[in-house]
Amino acid sequence: MSTTTMPENTRRRRIRRASGGWLAAAAAAALVLVGVASEASAAGTKSLCVFDPGGASGDLFNKMKDYQSQAVGWGVSFDLKPYTDESVAASDFRNKKCDAVLLTGVTGQEFNRKTYSLEAMGLFTSYSGLQKAIGALAKPKAAKFSVDGAYETVGIYPAGAVYLHLRDRSKAELSKLSGASIATIKGDPAARTMVNEVGATAKLAEVSTFASYFNNGSVDICYSPATAYKPLELYRGVGDRGGVVRFPLAQLTFQLFVRSEEFPAGFGDASRAWVSEQFPAMLRVIQQAEREVNQWIDVDAGDVSRYTELLRKVRESLVGGGTYDPTIIKLGERVAG
Repeated sequence: MSTTTMPENTRRRRIRRASGGWLAAAAAAALVLVGVASEASAAGTKSLCVFDPGGASGDLFNKMKDYQSQAVGWGVSFDLKPYTDESVAASDFRNKKCDAVLLTGVTGQEFNRKTYSLEAMGLFTSYSGLQKAIGALAKPKAAKFSVDGAYETVGIYPAGAVYLHLRDRSKAELSKLSGASIATIKGDPAARTMVNEVGATAKLAEVSTFASYFNNGSVDICYSPATAYKPLELYRGVGDRGGVVRFPLAQLTFQLFVRSEEFPAGFGDASRAWVSEQFPAMLRVIQQAEREVNQWIDVDAGDVSRYTELLRKVRESLVGGGTYDPTIIKLGERVAG
């Protein structure tokens, strides 16, 4: 029977059934596509554990929100998790409770000895030298220096030059450090070596405890960037009799670590390039913190030479002992000029 002779009501029923079948199939296909998209989105969501002494309200954690937004374009959606205890953040990354982690270079040395070497004693006495080195390491041709076994450093932020903080400013001269007690971060072989070289006594501390040791008088000296001066109230330990020696011992960095095989191809190159461009913004924060220190102690030219020679000796010792990567040290010395 042709459609021209089919009764009108029968023809309409058949059209409805055919249309219903097509719409049902389309709806089913759409649900399948939505399911696939959801699975892909879930697969692309990873945890980024962020060490920030200020927790979720800290400046560094807020800075990582910018990184989180950028990473979407590189194929990864991050869920940020704040940590106020750096050792816990490192442990969670080590045990795969975090897919990525932001740590200081010294704590992250177990994941990449190469990029940790940027924090070598006396390697950079200026921020411009560190910026050049980070920029060089961010280039795709230098990617091999960011990979250490299963781990990859996908970004390096400056955290500030490290200065000696004294409870007694009369100990600013290098020769007078002998016999002083210094809060020394566990797992920081460079600091231990330097403390031994000057004849001081190391009191082992955590990132979470060194400030309290200094502030309550348990130690004579601590070392820290100026960015911790106010947040950790180091001015309490400095008081009226102490000061901060205006000579950079090393450069502290914050570094982003991932397990390479768990991230899309090209992610590391894109991440390093973007993070390296954030150097000027981070530097402004550091320099503002340094301006807020009102107890600086300037050392004379003779002591500058003595500090420089001490740090060179410590650096060479740690290269020879395998703590620092010699290629990165050579790069740093070249760009620092």
